[in-house]
Amino acid sequence: MSFMRIITLLLSVCLSVLGLKGQTDTLHGRTFQDVLVKGYKPNSYLREAAQGATVVDLQLLENMPRILGNADPMHYAQLLPGVQTNSEYDAGLHIQGCDNQHNHVGIGGVTLYNVQHALGFFSIFNATHFQSMQLMKAPTAAHSGNRVGGVIDMLQSQQRDSVVSGSLSVGPMSSQGTIRIPLGQHQQLTLSARAAYLNLLYGQWLKYEDDELCYSFSDYNLTWQWWPDDKNRVWVDAYYGGDLMKNFNADYAYSVTMDWRNAMTALHWNHQTGSNLFKQTIYYTHYDNLFTLHEDNLNVEIPSRISDVGYRGELQTDNLSAGLRAIWHDVKPQAPDIQGFFEVASQSGDRQKAFESSLFADYTLPISRSVSLQPGLRASLYHNRRTYYGIDPSVRLSVDGGRMGRFWMQGDLRHQYLFRTGFSNIGLPTEFWFAANETYAPQYAYSLTASHEVFLFDKMLRVEASVYYKWLYHQVEYSGNIFDLLYQEYDLGNILLTGKGRNYGLNLLVEKRKGRLTGWISYSLGRAMRFFDDERHRQWYPANHERIHELNVVGTYKLNHRWSFGATGVLASGTPYTAPRQFYLINNNIITEFSEHNANRLRPYFRVDVSANYEFSHRGRQHSGINFSLYNVTMHNNDLYYRLKIYKERFANKPFRFVMPILPSVNYYYSF
Repeated sequence: MSFMRIITLLLSVCLSVLGLKGQTDTLHGRTFQDVLVKGYKPNSYLREAAQGATVVDLQLLENMPRILGNADPMHYAQLLPGVQTNSEYDAGLHIQGCDNQHNHVGIGGVTLYNVQHALGFFSIFNATHFQSMQLMKAPTAAHSGNRVGGVIDMLQSQQRDSVVSGSLSVGPMSSQGTIRIPLGQHQQLTLSARAAYLNLLYGQWLKYEDDELCYSFSDYNLTWQWWPDDKNRVWVDAYYGGDLMKNFNADYAYSVTMDWRNAMTALHWNHQTGSNLFKQTIYYTHYDNLFTLHEDNLNVEIPSRISDVGYRGELQTDNLSAGLRAIWHDVKPQAPDIQGFFEVASQSGDRQKAFESSLFADYTLPISRSVSLQPGLRASLYHNRRTYYGIDPSVRLSVDGGRMGRFWMQGDLRHQYLFRTGFSNIGLPTEFWFAANETYAPQYAYSLTASHEVFLFDKMLRVEASVYYKWLYHQVEYSGNIFDLLYQEYDLGNILLTGKGRNYGLNLLVEKRKGRLTGWISYSLGRAMRFFDDERHRQWYPANHERIHELNVVGTYKLNHRWSFGATGVLASGTPYTAPRQFYLINNNIITEFSEHNANRLRPYFRVDVSANYEFSHRGRQHSGINFSLYNVTMHNNDLYYRLKIYKERFANKPFRFVMPILPSVNYYYSF
């Protein structure tokens, strides 16, 4: 083949890739036509970022089942390997066996202390306000916050829009909307709001036996961005939201009210000079809750709150990331106020003021073209009545094996200076935060992880596997219940157990990235064991949230320009619980004797959700349509927990199940 023929062929291929097909061109008197090259464009919504983080493109949620009209990012994070939740009522994440309190969850790196709305279906994150969600299963990078668990961070788009754009979604439980408004060439304002009206259509389903439930929540986001020049970006993030839940029982003449609110505001500044990026943030975040119980001659109030004022500065170069953080914590732990039959004293509601600071540095050391080493060091200083310090090293080895895929090995030590506990674990106001002090030393954990990722069939499939082991120390567990608050003098030291834990397991992921059918299958095998210095707990036993096996399936299918479909499936082991051995009555009071702690398990969990999208029109940036969704389409009755049920002439310990076995939903959406 002549040199000119080779040049002609290469040029024709380039023109085809640029989309100039169907044209005829002449080169040195020779006439040729474009060559049409066909291929599949990757449609993956998952990608790997630095330090092993997974970034989830939130456009995924457009085609997924929408529970009561909403597709929540935290709900779909639970479908990734190594990430589990406890039940429908739990919107938190248990990452590689850790508790919810071990995770750092926030917006743009700024902490939020309770991101759960009630019933477990929704977090406080309005997905249309954000571009992506970053999930790090282990904080192996030194710049990660002082947490022993994972990191979940909601990320904003940095794209400048030239015209007004937005989206609106109207569902049977809530409606939400987002609008992006350019303010000249250098500024942009993004506003989002969501409000719930659950009782309007689902009120009759929110009655269980003689109890009636009233519930509402709202979320509001604001982001203002300013680009004064090509080197600087300044933006403000703000969030406010709240929940109000009321429970009534006319026969027993009692009412329970749970009220909790979250707020955050942050000022960010990024300055780019060549390959150097300097980032600064100052912020304020606040969370408070209040649990109240009103009955004849009895009034109970249990408030708690936590507020932070913080600063973060960081310098990033080609191979180095270094910076500092300083946080002032103002914490009011749980402090019951009881009036009526039982007036007990509270000795654990003292206000806590703690200071936490950290210096950190990560360095990327290229060893060869395919091997790199990323050592890191984080030094922290903490004071609350007593001073603690932590020296936390981390290391990550990355190997690019070409067609064999990529390999990682990483290990770290990490401290955590805040605790969250309570006699529930589903984000309700019965849970509270408290700071490490002279009685409760900071938590810390060692972790080791090994991972492998490989692409197959021209990157049609991505296969990922990882194993992990984590040792946890200075763990706490709440051993009391609501009756301990009513019948005896309240002292946090009497109802908290301290001990240690260990988490270990295997995670597998197979993702199909191309074609009309995309999605993934993930499998997690994991143990989360705990050991506490107490007569009933002085042995290794499974944590309350442990699911030994969990299989998740996620799929989307694009039929044509009108119809698209989505489905998810979950099959998991039952979580542990402590079964009663026997009941008996003494002076008309029920006395319970329990068997070995967490020695029993609920039945296996199974659920399938499906959805269908039909688009009415799609013209340029404008498109609208309707989403049909079914939650738990097989109507499988999943046990949530066991409870003591008292009947007129007898009582029994029976499983409690979700009051709505199937949730149909119709949702209208419009984007422009």
